[in-house]
Amino acid sequence: MTEPHSGTSSGSAEKSTPDVTQTSQAASAPAATDSGWLHGRRTLLSTITTLVVVVIGYGLIALRLQSRETISEQHVLRATEVRNLPAGTLPVVLARDDGVAASGFNYQLLQLVLQQSGVPHAIGLTASVHPQDEVVEALASGSIGGSRNPEAITVAMLGAGRSLSRRLQPVPIPVSGGLLGLRVGWIHRDRTPLTASIRTPQQLQELVLLQGVGWKDVKVLDQAGMRTYTTRPRELLRLVHYNRVDLYPRGVTELEREHPEVLRDAPNVVVDPHVMIVYPFAGFFHVSRNNPDLAQAIKTGFRRAIANGSYQRLLEKHLFTPWLKQQLDLPQRRLIYLPNPDAEELFRDVDPNHWILPWHQLERGTLSRGDQLCRLPRWRLLCDSGRRSQQRPTPPTSAPS
Repeated sequence: MTEPHSGTSSGSAEKSTPDVTQTSQAASAPAATDSGWLHGRRTLLSTITTLVVVVIGYGLIALRLQSRETISEQHVLRATEVRNLPAGTLPVVLARDDGVAASGFNYQLLQLVLQQSGVPHAIGLTASVHPQDEVVEALASGSIGGSRNPEAITVAMLGAGRSLSRRLQPVPIPVSGGLLGLRVGWIHRDRTPLTASIRTPQQLQELVLLQGVGWKDVKVLDQAGMRTYTTRPRELLRLVHYNRVDLYPRGVTELEREHPEVLRDAPNVVVDPHVMIVYPFAGFFHVSRNNPDLAQAIKTGFRRAIANGSYQRLLEKHLFTPWLKQQLDLPQRRLIYLPNPDAEELFRDVDPNHWILPWHQLERGTLSRGDQLCRLPRWRLLCDSGRRSQQRPTPPTSAPS
């Protein structure tokens, strides 16, 4: 399948034949003057248009950068402050992801587990957002501050991967219990019958699935034999809206955040009501291999938060929202399990009790329906006995981070 494109057609300009019977320079001078004036006017207009476009574009970029990089000082822990911490105080500087992460689940969870650890600490965020490769390099350097880690990053939430595990120290407790491995698709409203009869991965292979270029999910889908079409992120919802692909799988925790954009830019797009694709996929807190004290503090606090129920309450507050409950209609869904060979090495180190998903049952096929998942205590908040409303839901006033 190829991405639809639009072309522009241009007619050939009709050439004017010069008058070879002109007899005087005086007669030709006004024509030359008019031609030069018109050329100069076009050049001026073209220059003005270019300048306007540049100014507008710069303004939009500046606004976007400002919204990405501005954060309240109370949530920032700077390198100078880290250097001045009292002896015995653990610096915890979380690398920010897109958006203001102070109110998001990852930062709130890190606060919780450090409190539960009982270790004296100072916690905050980096002042700005950094690409993942910069964050990995900063942590791998082993320094806190300095030219190789100027924002004194000490911890980041990153996906599982063999290369990351060789360079950094992952804390082997999944940040959201495995929710990142649950995928529900955006779909054109006219294509929802396509997923109604899907029961197996083989049937799912008949659909064209949409993903972004470079996303880790693409490898998982390709290894499972799926027909995957990739494109730039800005094109994804447009392709679904214009009925070019069958299904655009997204993490269940991403749907609510994207819903206002769908309502605004892609009104033909709805949440697929039938299928949930499931594969082992998780994010973990990663620290420098030179920072075993922080790794141990996070591990200890995380285990205590799971044991005393505070982790589950935080998870439900941020991710198990009424909007998601209505959209998932979990008891009516079929679960399609796909393997993720690249995650096996890291997942072997995870205590089975730290997952909120029973991966072995999913892999064996003994758990293949949403109503079976609803019988597990940790999932009850997302389940009910009634069918959701068939009307398009009202957009949420705020989306979870």
